Amino acid sequence: MPELPAQYLVNLHLVTVPDAAPPYDCQVHGPRCQAAAAAGRTPGEAAPAGASLAPAADAAPAGAGLAPAAEVGPAAAGDPTTAWPRQLALVIVEVLAGARPDRQLVALATDRVRARVRGLAPLLASGRRPRVVRIVTSRPADRVVEMTVVVDFGPRSRALAMRFEHVAARPTAPGWPARPARWLCTALEAG
Repeated sequence: MPELPAQYLVNLHLVTVPDAAPPYDCQVHGPRCQAAAAAGRTPGEAAPAGASLAPAADAAPAGAGLAPAAEVGPAAAGDPTTAWPRQLALVIVEVLAGARPDRQLVALATDRVRARVRGLAPLLASGRRPRVVRIVTSRPADRVVEMTVVVDFGPRSRALAMRFEHVAARPTAPGWPARPARWLCTALEAG
């Protein structure tokens, strides 16, 4: 790139640019972060530069069959409503990688999600076990959990977006057996 002549640099001024980023929730604990409160910040206020967001020592361990690259469930111990969806997400990842049969998703996912898994499985199957790099969880509504799961499937890493909804128990009705309350994967996208 050519040098600018000095005549063009005469009118340059340094200007302070305000931080335009919105306040972020704690990446480990979410909006109810107690570390932020202890540091004198509001839960939505961004942490200062260089602040550690390491998970707590008592955080839940990663899924049994998966090789964790980073802590998979730091909020699972603090938020029991996301514990089951996290486990279901790990099962779906293992089915996509070919480590589990797809029939294990019959009670865990809708027909549309199972069809999507059958379509994605040949593309994501690899000789290695999948490695979950990160899980980001959000609760957009009551009884709804949405997750972004970043997974290393071997030659490539993929981001999976999943939506889980809590389905209420169904009593016995003519022609329908009783069904306990459960979490159900209702949407799956891969990127």
